[in-house]
Amino acid sequence: MINRREFVLAAGISATALAPPAPGAVNPVSYATAPEGPWESWGELRRAGGVLHYAATGPDDTDRPPVILLHRLGGWLSDWRHVAAILGRERRVIAFDLPGHGGSQWQGRPPYIQTLGESASLLVGAFDELEIDTVDLIGTSLGGCVSVILAALWPERINKLAIVSSALAPRRSLDQIRALIDEVQADLFDENGLPITFRESMLSETFGIVDTHDIYVESLASREAAGLWIQPSERGVAITDIVGTLARVTAPTLIAYGEKDRAYGKYRAGAEAALPDAMFLEIANSGAFAMQEEPAALARMLGDFIETDRTD
Repeated sequence: MINRREFVLAAGISATALAPPAPGAVNPVSYATAPEGPWESWGELRRAGGVLHYAATGPDDTDRPPVILLHRLGGWLSDWRHVAAILGRERRVIAFDLPGHGGSQWQGRPPYIQTLGESASLLVGAFDELEIDTVDLIGTSLGGCVSVILAALWPERINKLAIVSSALAPRRSLDQIRALIDEVQADLFDENGLPITFRESMLSETFGIVDTHDIYVESLASREAAGLWIQPSERGVAITDIVGTLARVTAPTLIAYGEKDRAYGKYRAGAEAALPDAMFLEIANSGAFAMQEEPAALARMLGDFIETDRTD
């Protein structure tokens, strides 16, 4: 008899067959342009106020926990498609669109702040509904910050944790958030809070990306799909003491940065002090978006980490 998890994973939908979203929740035209990946099934899980969208690939091995992939701010699960194709050869891989991003649709306008704790609890609810007890959790940028909170608050659910290019920063005040996000980034959003086209050169200037064009084109589409949810999600990162919370993580942890990254390397010293037993590695020839820039190298690094018991 098919169990509930198998039923949910089998009852997937295509990226272009998403139900019409609530106004402002997601741009369906942009999301329909999401690049195809290795996904064998797609699914939606209704949570309070919205729907979490996910895609899965790889063998459904009940002896090992699935690998969960969480994308960057303004991204979508397709950011991980190349890494998922490699990890999915041996492991069950499930990538989620974070709240308001990609195909994860929420009703009405987003809050001023979408906290990391709220997003983490939505994912734990999804794990419960999929009958997943423990996971190997991998996140980057916004997804990495959500992963820290999830691992700290629900340690029994995390087998291993990997954080790639994430702002592992201390808490900021509301005044600081208004200055850093609402004012400094005013040229990246219109008067309604929707993202506008940014200069392609910002990818190299801010994130250290060398081959920018394909990533730039996809980023414009994924940001348009995320729409009004980008700034609330970034405020949720800023208002959280992520580096302080990192000290509460008990799972074996890998923290990785791109060799050419200009955005996130500055947080490494604080992360090393907070979690001295973590493994810190550098991704050669990569800026901040390693899953898109150097997916094969990153997949090898992540695969070695989640498959190997540390003895040092």
